Amino acid sequence: MNTRSGPTLLGRSRLRQAAIVTSASALALTGAALFSAPAANAASCPVYHICTWQNAGYSGTQWNYGGSSGQPRGYWWFVGNAANDQISSIFVTLTSSKAWFDGYCPASSGEETWMPAGAAAPNLANNNWLGDGLEMNDTITSWAITSASGSPRHGSSPDGGC
Repeated sequence: MNTRSGPTLLGRSRLRQAAIVTSASALALTGAALFSAPAANAASCPVYHICTWQNAGYSGTQWNYGGSSGQPRGYWWFVGNAANDQISSIFVTLTSSKAWFDGYCPASSGEETWMPAGAAAPNLANNNWLGDGLEMNDTITSWAITSASGSPRHGSSPDGGC
């Protein structure tokens, strides 16, 4: 077996391990969170939405934010009073967009991160903000949806946004 392409740790090739590590560090979410299969509760997440839950493991109160709910893309939106600083797990059912999160509203450059379409984070206690490295669990205040190559502007807020 060729050691450069054959299985290594946990049966993953070195190339795949590098891709996982690169993806995880770019998103500030651990590889375990990004590639975890969503629990059965995550099935309640409608297509084209960012679904969040109060507790880890997709349990407790569920809050959905949608790409089809009328908010323009590329802007930051407040998660709402009930969900503010309460989100502990996320499942993204967008098909080709990025889901963005920030610990402030209006969004700042210190605490933000994004997840690609189809990503899952069952326990935000295992994840940190990209900018300042602080834990994400129970600290999300705003969200945004952009194209796969876009990002929301800091301080961008239409009527009703952050």
